[in-house]
Amino acid sequence: MGSVYGKKFDKIARMLRAEFPVGVPVSIQTVPKLKCDESGDSLYGVCLTSVNSRGTVKKFVIQICRGLSLDTAIDTLMHEWAHAIDHLEHGECGDRPHRDSWGKHYARIWRAHTGEK
Repeated sequence: MGSVYGKKFDKIARMLRAEFPVGVPVSIQTVPKLKCDESGDSLYGVCLTSVNSRGTVKKFVIQICRGLSLDTAIDTLMHEWAHAIDHLEHGECGDRPHRDSWGKHYARIWRAHTGEK
């Protein structure tokens, strides 16, 4: 079944799975509303981590807020996908969720999306 955002969003999700495999299952969900972060700002998306009893990541759940523009929803999906990759490769981010390693993953994803070399 396709997402509420339609074929273009679903195509990006397939591209991410094919070109940027995470190594564990990733579920993509659209949700009516996301909780606010600590600053009180509303969130467009979030990457939730599920770990087993040994602390090993067993899956990610990426939640995207419904009601965003299509372009914002796609950008949010790519942003959260970069968090999943970065978490597996470099561990939890602590208080720096947009550290340099995350930025490199996001840039690679963005270039693939836009066709930029």
